[in-house]
Amino acid sequence: MTELQARVDRSAAWVAMASVVLGVLDVLSTLICLRLWVSTADFGAATLAIALFPILDRVGGMGLGAAVVREADPSAGGLSSIFWLGIAVSTTVFATLAATRSWIGAWFPDPVVGSLLAAYGGRLVVQQLSMVPEALMKRELRYRELSVIRTIAGFVETTTKLGLAALGAHGFSALAIWCFALGPIANTVVTTLGVQLCQPWRPRLAFQRAIAARAARFTAAISGGELLYFAYTSADYLVIGACFGSAAVGAYRLAYELVLDVVRLLSMVTAEVAFPAFVRLSADRRAVARHLMRFTRQNLIVLAAFLGFVAIEADDLLALLYPPLPPGAATAARVLCLVGALRTLGFILPAMLAGLGEARRVLVYHLVATLVLPAAFVVAARAAPAEGFVAVAWAWAAGYPLAFGVLLAMALPCATVPAGAYLQAIGGVTACAVGALAAGLALRGVAGDAPAVRAVAVAVVVVVSYLGLLARFERITPAAIVRSLRGRA
Repeated sequence: MTELQARVDRSAAWVAMASVVLGVLDVLSTLICLRLWVSTADFGAATLAIALFPILDRVGGMGLGAAVVREADPSAGGLSSIFWLGIAVSTTVFATLAATRSWIGAWFPDPVVGSLLAAYGGRLVVQQLSMVPEALMKRELRYRELSVIRTIAGFVETTTKLGLAALGAHGFSALAIWCFALGPIANTVVTTLGVQLCQPWRPRLAFQRAIAARAARFTAAISGGELLYFAYTSADYLVIGACFGSAAVGAYRLAYELVLDVVRLLSMVTAEVAFPAFVRLSADRRAVARHLMRFTRQNLIVLAAFLGFVAIEADDLLALLYPPLPPGAATAARVLCLVGALRTLGFILPAMLAGLGEARRVLVYHLVATLVLPAAFVVAARAAPAEGFVAVAWAWAAGYPLAFGVLLAMALPCATVPAGAYLQAIGGVTACAVGALAAGLALRGVAGDAPAVRAVAVAVVVVVSYLGLLARFERITPAAIVRSLRGRA
């Protein structure tokens, strides 16, 4: 095992562990808030703002951290130029949101959405303080430290969210909806402090226009693609809100968070490791192909059994986690599991293309998805209004495979990976997941009617079967994962 491979495997292992913790924290905090303090209507209104937060992140930061990672020989003056560009852009976005919050709020069913967006705009300025040092840590593959920082920040966000939601239910009603905006802000503050402690960096009072322009050009395609991504992944919420109301948005989000948010959380952080690795390997296409297979398999190993379990137990899980169970939520979750299977594969390919300098291909992929998916959401909502938000989930399952096919057709030739070899690399893990799914379905048929008992029993059978099949046919064992964490062969 090469030193780079050891560092990549170690980073991926740390990122995977941190992602699991963050995913559990996010789901649990949402569960507790909904079960004890926050109404479904407030949750739906907050979702309309939350759906736009990632778009603001990209507009306010321009993805300039990627320029720092790719910079061959970053000088102090060059990094400062990129930093000041980020500060200028984020401050402009914040000021614009603050000045237009009333006008923005008038476009939504609940005017508080405008104020939530304006408050979140302040986070954009704060996160620029950690943009350069965090990118330098990513460039050096220091993901162990980054994972620890993110985990601590995740606990702070969870505590903030729960504390504000509890106050909202005890005399400070306005705070109930604000917990979903102020929690991420607290996360950013802690992340900024942690990154600066691990990688101290101070900007100089210098601005070189040529360097800033080069950085902006490099990130334009990446940021444009990310903006399109968050546009089409937010369009379903907006369509449901317009056609079926805030309560339907909240019910749909329960299914979405149970499936696609978990897939996104785990996959996107893994993609963070992949991007700097592919930057380092861009001159060696054999190594690129090898690492593409490794990253894809790692992501699939983590998520395949989870998606199978949710597909089996969606009704029991939602009934236990989000009582009372909104009608249609379990069906929507099962449908979204089909989408999640492709999304598990789809997050790694854009990271590879960007690392190889093929960001325009990523932009094309997101453009196709933007043209296909929002139109599919609207058509589904109007064609099957009786199905409600479940029709929008089916639109995901119908439309996303088209965009994924385009992505796959563009990405595999860049990595010099034949389609057959790619399918073979993921086929074994997929087969193990299918075997675990079959075992879980068989047990569900005889597990009785108690949702909690049935869910636990199916989970145990799925996990044990999956791990056994992986060890038998793929030689993936807990010991191998520990060796990967330690960077050993």
